[in-house]
Amino acid sequence: MKRLVALALLCGLVSSSFAIGIGKFKINPEAGVSYGMATPSKTSDLGGYARIWLGGNGFTVAPMVKYNYIFGVDEQKGFANIQAGGLMGYRIFRFTPYIGASYSGFKDAGYADTTALNYGIYFDIPILPLSIGIDASWQKPKILGTDIRQSQHQVALTLGLIF
Repeated sequence: MKRLVALALLCGLVSSSFAIGIGKFKINPEAGVSYGMATPSKTSDLGGYARIWLGGNGFTVAPMVKYNYIFGVDEQKGFANIQAGGLMGYRIFRFTPYIGASYSGFKDAGYADTTALNYGIYFDIPILPLSIGIDASWQKPKILGTDIRQSQHQVALTLGLIF
């Protein structure tokens, strides 16, 4: 019984040591990896992200940055997409649905930089300093040298570490 109580106390200390709290205000830095699908080419994308959740009483905001590499199809070359912006969410139990906007830049893609709509949900795992979730973004950049815009949607599963 003593071991069980000691283990419970240790897990409580470990899980609470990763977030900084001042009263009801909390700061939760998070960094992780993502894997998902990108349209219109229906290819996979692999990436990473970092965000700092700030808030209290359920409402949270987070500055964020994320990097995705979208793999090419057949002869088509893959490209990188880097986004930086902000998110707003509302924590319900351990789930946080969120929405936000970001500046979106492309490397080796033939697209002009644009803005992106970001949305998703994440769940922080009790006891462990981990989060899992679904992260998505939608954007419609211009193809370089034209006035044609191409709609792009990225949806990915995420696994993050909460500091």
